[in-house]
This record gives sequence, structure tokens and C-alpha cells, in this order.
Amino acid sequence: MKKILFVFYLVLLLAARAPAAPPPKTPILLDTDIGTDIDDAFALALVLESPELDLLGVTTVSGDTQARARLAAKMLWEASRKDVPVAAGEPGKSVPVEQTRWAEGFTSPQIRSENAAAFLKAEIDRRPGEVTLVPIGPLTNVAALLRADPAVTRKIKRIVLMGGSIVRGYEPGSKLAAEYNIAADPEAAQAVFSSGVPILMVPLDVTAMLQLDGAGLHRVFARFTPLTDTLTVLYHLWGKETPTLFDPMAVAMIILPSLCETKELAIEVDSKGYTRVAEGRPPNTTVALRTRPAKFFNFYLGRVAPN
Repeated sequence: MKKILFVFYLVLLLAARAPAAPPPKTPILLDTDIGTDIDDAFALALVLESPELDLLGVTTVSGDTQARARLAAKMLWEASRKDVPVAAGEPGKSVPVEQTRWAEGFTSPQIRSENAAAFLKAEIDRRPGEVTLVPIGPLTNVAALLRADPAVTRKIKRIVLMGGSIVRGYEPGSKLAAEYNIAADPEAAQAVFSSGVPILMVPLDVTAMLQLDGAGLHRVFARFTPLTDTLTVLYHLWGKETPTLFDPMAVAMIILPSLCETKELAIEVDSKGYTRVAEGRPPNTTVALRTRPAKFFNFYLGRVAPN
């Protein structure tokens, strides 16, 4: 009997000392218009430096989507993530993509031949009910996915998007704006917000104030890793002074939801791309409304450029 008790207590002791299993990663698909503004590259950097996320693939949207795909693929390659596939969406109206000069002529097997919507469908079908879609550009690819397979709405875990505006615009104190990602394709946004898929909306209300100042930029650029060196090059090709990290907040909210106060609202999109609260209707969206920028930057820089 004593021997049995000894073995029992030994098993309990070993179990107590065993390291806890890491929490499961969140599988995500990132849909981006990387190459125009700089915040998409900063968002992809945060994904790559976040062990909580399992990046299944990247799709590109708006304008020269093939050039954007080369840019995303080269950034992944520089970060030693050649395992992550990239698929381009249907090309659209020409928009500036100065940063894509960095990836001119770049080729990689990770750039897939199928279009973005087909790639997204295949990945979601492979893991139904598990995948979070993270669109940080116009919602064209996501709407194309919904049109191609309406049943896919039951297989997407949720959509976490950067877009829209509830009570403030781009400038401090300014009012509701037709935010670019929504206004670039209002019909696509209407399809997404009416799809029934759970949505977390990260609008201008919690992103427009996220200017990365000189000290923060220096911290990133002085890190001298392949990833931060890429951000340095793309920042100079972008050619402006102070980045606003709109898109990284959407990624950050998947990892640390406490960064923003949220509210359940009924959101509808009008023909001009304004996101409006539909009073009296059931909520269809969780909306981030308030944040503390200092907390966000502590989180972001702690991941991408830790001291």
C-alpha cells in the first residue's frame, strides 16, 4: 500500500513540474494592399513576430495585385518564412505602389497561381470553423470569396478588419469619414457586413491617432534584423515622414483584445463607403471604439523591436 501511495504522489509531483502546454495558435489569413501605405508592412511584421498566430497565407488586393504579391512574398522570404503561400487577387484600378520597386523581378514558388478568392476558399475548407480572416485593405477579395461560395460563411471563424469610421475621421477631432478601405469598394463591404460572419471592426476611432514618432521609428530601424531592415527600406520607398499604424492595430486586437474598448453595434455601409450605426437593428459587428495609444505602442515595439 505504501508503495502504491509513493508512486501516486510521485506521479502528481512530476505532473506539477511538467511545463504547461502552449496555448493553441490562432490560424489566420492576411488580406492586404501592401505597397501603397506603409502600415501594411508594419502589420505583416507584427504577424511574423507573434507566436500566438499561425499565418496560413497572404492574399493581395487592389490595383497591381501581382506586384503586391511579389512584395509580400519577398518580405516573407527575408523573414525566413518561405513556407507561407501568397496569392494575388484580381487586378483593379491603378493606385500608387512605390514600395513594390523593392521586389521587382522577385520570384518564389510560394507565389501561387490560383487567385486570392480560390486560395482563401481552399484554406478555409481545409480548416472549417478555425480560420480568422484579417483583411487590412479593401474588402474586394473577401466579397469575391463570399460570392463564389456563399456556404463559406459557416466555415469562417470570424473576420477581423481594419476599416470604417464611427464617430471620428483621419484628423484629430474630425468627424465621421468614408475610410479608404471601405470607400474603395463599398459593394464589397456591404457584402461582408451583411454576410452573418462574426466581425471585429477596427476603425479610425482607434487607429487614426497611432502615429509612430521619430523615437519609435529609430527603435525599429536600429534593430538591424532582416525584418526590420525590410521595414527600413520600405519606409524610405514610401517617402513620407510619420507612419500611422492603422493596420497593425487589427492584428494586435487578435492577440491582445484589451487594447481597445469595444461595443456590439449594427453596422451598415452606404453607397459612398460610410459605415453607419443602424439604430434599432440587431448588432452584426463588434466595434473597437476607444484605445490608449501608449499601450498599443508598448505592445507593438515590444514585439517588432524589443529592447
